[in-house]
Amino acid sequence: MHRGISTNDLLSPGFLSVLISRTERTNIELSKAESETESKLEGIQNLIQLFVEYHTEWRQLASVVAVKMFSTKALWCEMCKSSDTCLLPVLHTPSARTSGKMLKAMILISVLLLAVASLPRAQSQNGSLAVGQSLQVGQTLVSAQAIFVLGFFTNGDNTYLGIWYNYIKPQTVIWVANRDNPIKGGNGSLTFIQSSLVLLDTRRGSTPVWFTDSLNTNNPQAFLLDSGNLIINDTTMSGSTPGRVLWRSFDHPCDTLLSGMRIGYDTSAANNGLLQLVSWKSESDPSPGDYTISMDPKRLPGLFLFNGTDLKCRTGPWNGQGFNGQPYLKTTNDVAFYMTVHEGSAYYSFMALNTSVQWRLVLTPDGIAHRWYNSNPNNEWAEYWYWPQSQCDSYAFCGPNAICSSAVCQCLPEFLPKSPIDWNQRNFAGGCVRSVSPFSCSSANGFSRISLVKVPDTQNATLVQVKSLDDCRELCLRNCSCNAYAYALPGEGDCVMWSGDLLDTVQLTLGTNDLYTRISHNDDPSHTDRQTAIIVSVSVVGGFLLISVLLGFCYRRSQRKHLPLVLELFGTEHERAPGSKLTAHLEQSLDLDAIRVATNNFAERNSIISTRSKTIYKGTLPNVGDLTIKRVNTEAGLEELKNEVKILARLHHPNVIRMMGSCIGNNDNLICYEYMPGGSLDAVLFAEDEKYGVLDWPSRLCILQGICEGLLYLHEHCRIIHRDIDPSNILLSDDLIPKISDFGLATLLDQGQSEGKAESFEGTRSYSAPELFHRKSYSAKSDVYSFGVVLLEIVTGCKAASFRREDADDLPTYVRQHWTQGTAEQLKDPRMGDAPRGEVSRCIHIGLRCVQDDPDVRPTMPYIRNTLAAIRS
Repeated sequence: MHRGISTNDLLSPGFLSVLISRTERTNIELSKAESETESKLEGIQNLIQLFVEYHTEWRQLASVVAVKMFSTKALWCEMCKSSDTCLLPVLHTPSARTSGKMLKAMILISVLLLAVASLPRAQSQNGSLAVGQSLQVGQTLVSAQAIFVLGFFTNGDNTYLGIWYNYIKPQTVIWVANRDNPIKGGNGSLTFIQSSLVLLDTRRGSTPVWFTDSLNTNNPQAFLLDSGNLIINDTTMSGSTPGRVLWRSFDHPCDTLLSGMRIGYDTSAANNGLLQLVSWKSESDPSPGDYTISMDPKRLPGLFLFNGTDLKCRTGPWNGQGFNGQPYLKTTNDVAFYMTVHEGSAYYSFMALNTSVQWRLVLTPDGIAHRWYNSNPNNEWAEYWYWPQSQCDSYAFCGPNAICSSAVCQCLPEFLPKSPIDWNQRNFAGGCVRSVSPFSCSSANGFSRISLVKVPDTQNATLVQVKSLDDCRELCLRNCSCNAYAYALPGEGDCVMWSGDLLDTVQLTLGTNDLYTRISHNDDPSHTDRQTAIIVSVSVVGGFLLISVLLGFCYRRSQRKHLPLVLELFGTEHERAPGSKLTAHLEQSLDLDAIRVATNNFAERNSIISTRSKTIYKGTLPNVGDLTIKRVNTEAGLEELKNEVKILARLHHPNVIRMMGSCIGNNDNLICYEYMPGGSLDAVLFAEDEKYGVLDWPSRLCILQGICEGLLYLHEHCRIIHRDIDPSNILLSDDLIPKISDFGLATLLDQGQSEGKAESFEGTRSYSAPELFHRKSYSAKSDVYSFGVVLLEIVTGCKAASFRREDADDLPTYVRQHWTQGTAEQLKDPRMGDAPRGEVSRCIHIGLRCVQDDPDVRPTMPYIRNTLAAIRS
């Protein structure tokens, strides 16, 4: 007997292929035949259109089949104009009549489509369920803007009800209702009864496998929101007043935290109101796994990662801006982080500020927390952050009373390894003990300050309110059980004091919190104050003496024909300029005749660099040595030269070029510097012939630290903005000590002034901050941006001015792309050889923070200096 055709047969690719093929052959035969009545043709078209309206997911299939059917000389079609409403081609018939065979073919297609239409119908896009409605396997509930879908998915023989992203592939499930109790065999139904939303196993006589809390209302309705939150509202309230939320899936997190969700605790609620993330058992099995992320009511607010009951790592407590031990994870223009703390409760959450980007925090089955983002449904998820990242993140990796830094453990001040043998074998579990035992607690004790740390575990800590850091210190000093304290954690006026052992202390490269550990001796702050007073007094007297010497020197030199520092420098215009008095140390008396001799009368063979606006010479003088002489050739260059002389006369720092003298007038406008035999950083870093050798990683890091020290001096001590930091303006000594040069665009800010305005853009475009282009404004943060670009060049070996890539317009964008993808380490300049992975990564992160578009979020030079210093502390 002939076997019947099932729905699955009708949907099989082979059946459809045969059907379309036969239809094409039939069209050739029927093109010669006469047609039946036009009304019968229209009737079949209506049947097909009815199917498509009923099951919109098959529009494309219906269109393909119809086009194949009707692409003949006898019939032609016109596609409708709107893709949003197009169902099928609109059919038109010529005067010729279709044959009975053509009609049979179309009836066959109609039967096919109607058979497919018998499949479960997808829910409407309003994303809601009312009492009495249900959702079957194969059906979905879609949020209003089609961002999220509620439906059924399978893992082998197990069926689950879950929520996933609608358009992002592969399927990304963010919530599972029945992860503890899967439905066997795929016979599930989500039914909305009056008192609850119930998931039923229809194969077992409609046995409930999951249900919401009992709903005390007469008019509940379920909605899937575009945030991914499935909620049940009390719809008895009407008008502009929203219904009361009776239940929501966000209060029952699984392994994923979305924007607007929260995890934490409330000790006044049942089960402490605990909301936590629980990993899947495996990548394909959503049942609860071994790992959880939660908060602990017995500790200061922070996140804790557990494997079962074993604490694996912690973020450190919330400090008002972020987690103390995760300084990278802070609010940006795209995402903000929050900690809501009340008496007996604390909840952590985040909010996506850019709604075009999807963010999620996922605890994966291997016990790693990943923060992912996706800005385009066609793209894969990109990783923003993960945790834990290193051995130092492992809880108490170094044992008690020790501090971890780059997987290296050190005892706290006045502590020694408990077991030196174990310690030398890198078994740090025993930690450290007091070097003097028993320890004598007295008012003579003091405290050792450890900067930039993840503070110890707060399980044995006490939080009290004080007025100042000194009050916190005194409070701990008077309490013999207090072994350490920290101030302004979590906020201003908060004093945290630790008793017992100090566990899980980590040295950071970024951060805001310091830890003070008790030691046996007192640093005697009064003695420190007396020393400070003496230093200040000596400095003041020395300053007056130095100014007197300079003024006398100026007067003496003004009597000579050729001036190394002419009256243009010391005239009344510059006497009135704000800022510190002239402090440049001019060691030699140079005049124009001496400079002519030193350069062989500015001979071409003495020229180092020659451009239209300037020529730089190398010269040698007896009793002086080698000099660098810059001679300007244009009027614009003369104005910059005058500015440079004025600025450099104020400066004296090992990382700033030293001016030896200048001459302005008599058609010879020049300035003399100390000679730097190492050349420019630009020439050394990007040399193709490796004439100067290749800079290794320690040398590059030292150069970065030197540039940073020079900028810090300019910004903090002199209120000078350089405005033209790039590798060509960084000169190197024989020992690769960097010195900042070329102060032609530099500006001295008035007291209290934080930024200035320029009439037009000046500087090197690839290194200049965006505000210089758009607002013509500059500040210390403009130099920070330029420093960030130079830093990325030093690490990657790529030249920003000539950088070209198909996927990035500039070097900072290119590096940021790799950073977000977790591949930034691949950008390390291969020529510099081995470099510690953590050090390179930290430098890249500093550079990326420096080159942010918003100057307010860029770090300051003191912060950068401390961070770089901590990399190799």
